[in-house]
This record gives sequence, C-alpha cells and structure tokens, in this order.
Amino acid sequence: MTKINFTKFNATGNDFIVIDNRDLIYKAEDKSKWAALCSLKTGIGADGVLLLEKSSTVDFKMRYINADGGEVEMCGNGARAITAFANEVLDSKKETYKFETMNGVYECSLDAKYGYRLKMTELYDVGKIELKDLDSKVHAKKSFYMNTGVPHAVFEIEKIKEYPVYDNGRMVRYDERFPKGSNANFYEVTSANHIKIRTYERGVENETLSCGTGATATALVAAKFYGWKDEVVLETMGGILAVKFSEDLKDIYLCGKVEKIFTGTTL
Repeated sequence: MTKINFTKFNATGNDFIVIDNRDLIYKAEDKSKWAALCSLKTGIGADGVLLLEKSSTVDFKMRYINADGGEVEMCGNGARAITAFANEVLDSKKETYKFETMNGVYECSLDAKYGYRLKMTELYDVGKIELKDLDSKVHAKKSFYMNTGVPHAVFEIEKIKEYPVYDNGRMVRYDERFPKGSNANFYEVTSANHIKIRTYERGVENETLSCGTGATATALVAAKFYGWKDEVVLETMGGILAVKFSEDLKDIYLCGKVEKIFTGTTL
C-alpha cells in the first residue's frame, strides 16, 4: 500500500485528514481506503478526508470524502480547513483563495476576528421539501428545509443539551422524502442572534461536533423565523461559528477558526 503523507486539521470540532494530491496519486473513488483511514479505532480517525488537487482556473480543487468513504458535494468546515492547508503548501500566499468543489467555485479569506471566512455560494431548494409532519416526531417547535451545498433539515427545539440528536437525526436522515439522505440540524435560541446547534451528519452517520453547511442553513432559518439581520452566532459542540449575510442573501459567509493538529505518514 502506498504511504500517504497527511495533515490533521480541526475546524470547530470537525476533524479532517488533509492530503496534497496535486500529483493525483490517490483516487477519491477508493472508498474502502478513505473509510479505513477515517476509522477512529483502527485508522487515523476523522470526520472526512480532504484532497487538495490542481485547478486550471483557480488556486486549487477541493475534493471532500465523508467518513463512510463516499465523496460528497461540499463541506463548509472542510473548506476552511483546506484553505489553511493551502496557505501552507502552495507557493503563492494570499489573503483570499479561490477553489473548485464538485458543485462550483468558492472563496475563503483570512478573518481577523474568526480565523477564516468562507463565502457560501450555494443556496437553493429553499423550503422545497415540507417537514411539518416531522415536527411532532422529533419534538420540534418549527422546521424548515434548504440546501447550502448539501441538503439540510432544520428543527427548532428546546433543552438542546439533553436532546436525542442521534436517534432523531438518524430518523430524519433516512426519511423517504430524502432520496439521497439529509443532514439533520437541531437548534435552540439563547438570545437575539445567538443559538446553540447540534447536527447529525449524513455520511458520518452520527452527531458531529460541528457542521459548516449545517450551521449556515440553521443560521439562515433562525434569521428567517425571528427577523434577525446581518449575523448569527452559533455555539456548536466544537466551538463558535458565525454566519454573516446580506439582506438579499446574495452574500453569505461562514466564519470560524481552524487548528492544525499534527502531520504524519501512514505505514
């Protein structure tokens, strides 16, 4: 087996194995390899793998692979983590990097307050899937659906600390109205423009300490319900995220810190 040089990053509790794949040595389609590396007990342990590859049009290409070994469209926290990695390995150092994903081009900048600021370019299927019949099943006050790069079902609840995220999140994730599955986000309002959030992630198949696209969707849903403007601060299990947005939602930014944990080489 080819040895793999990697760097482990933490982005608000989401941990990633980040690999320089500009020489295309590794294949994103090798599901069993990536699932084995992400395994907590027998591998490195991570929520996913990020491959940094060359792009002919922008600074680099990002490929994101979930812990189950399957490649998916986008990961907000991962996008911030791979930007921190790019800032280390690319010859050209920038304040703002542009990169390709499966769905389009994103840009991520250094942010003096929050660490990194990712411009979210995908927002669609807003309210397209009705969730109201799930409210009583998951003990939610209200709910809403949108896609911020990947699909997200968002539920406002009470007593989030004791809430059964795994059980109810798994039920939502595999509901038949989502042919490819959906992430499930549960939030509680703590004060104006401030919420606590917990997320069950499709592909990880468990609650994660943080989810960037989920935080973005949840912030926009809470702002819609309560008429909040400009910014929502989210307390995740892994730390603080902020979502900044214009009134017309044409400019949406996910902001949060990224930490390098260690570098290594597989055997």
